[in-house]
Amino acid sequence: MVFLAAGIIVSALAVVYMRQLSREAFVELQVLSAEHDALNIEWGKLLLEQGAFSSHPRIENDAREKLDMGMPDPEQLVVVRMPGETGP
Repeated sequence: MVFLAAGIIVSALAVVYMRQLSREAFVELQVLSAEHDALNIEWGKLLLEQGAFSSHPRIENDAREKLDMGMPDPEQLVVVRMPGETGP
């Protein structure tokens, strides 16, 4: 009878311990899920920012203003053709 009572007590303590571990794991899952959502939002913002910075008008504007670049005059153009290539 003592072994049966000891077994029930040990079993009850094991259930309580496992339930606590389960709660702690659930809390950690919730924290990681929130972090995952925040990182996804940041990733979306970075993709939008990358799209804005790599747009052709912005690059052209930066080249003109910051690098003082422009279209070359027709006299400055040199056409390089591959051997055997024909064209205008």
